[in-house]
Amino acid sequence: MNEGGKKTSQADKLVNVIIAVVIIAFIAVGVYATYGKISEGIEEKAITSGEKEATVEYLAKQSGMSVEDYLAQYGLSLGDTIKKDTAESEMLDNMTVENYAKYNGQDADEMINGTGLQDKVTKDTLWKDFLPQVPVVSVLGEETFNQLKAQFGDEVTPDMPYGDFEKLMQEKQNAAAEATEAPAEEATEAPAAE
Repeated sequence: MNEGGKKTSQADKLVNVIIAVVIIAFIAVGVYATYGKISEGIEEKAITSGEKEATVEYLAKQSGMSVEDYLAQYGLSLGDTIKKDTAESEMLDNMTVENYAKYNGQDADEMINGTGLQDKVTKDTLWKDFLPQVPVVSVLGEETFNQLKAQFGDEVTPDMPYGDFEKLMQEKQNAAAEATEAPAEEATEAPAAE
């Protein structure tokens, strides 16, 4: 009996291919079954560590509610504007002042009256339309406002609307970026000495 020199037959090769295909299929099913949980875990870790902004779906899950019920309590619903993966800041922008106040445990009337905007806005005004009108000192607080006032002088006033303040800050950032880019461009464009 010469078993040491046995050659593999076609049937043996076929069995090996079938075994390999079955193993690959099991691996594929396993990856498919766990991918959602793994990616969900990665996203939750990023949100809890502050690397990523919370989404509507995450907030609903943290509240133990369905996304639909979570949004409904703030007068919102899933649609073109709000989706499960919408960031918390965008969700807040689309709330009314009343629902924004509810979300933050505040009183909408106090919020409106405290900013002096009672003649310009109502509880039904969207937060994204309300915030740009709020005096900058009300948004930033006295201490931060005073620091900015010292830095920018009369350009920033306490009653300046926050929207105007944001535009001013964007202009300052753009000017600083351009000033930084200009010397770098001049250095690269300088003619080589011959």
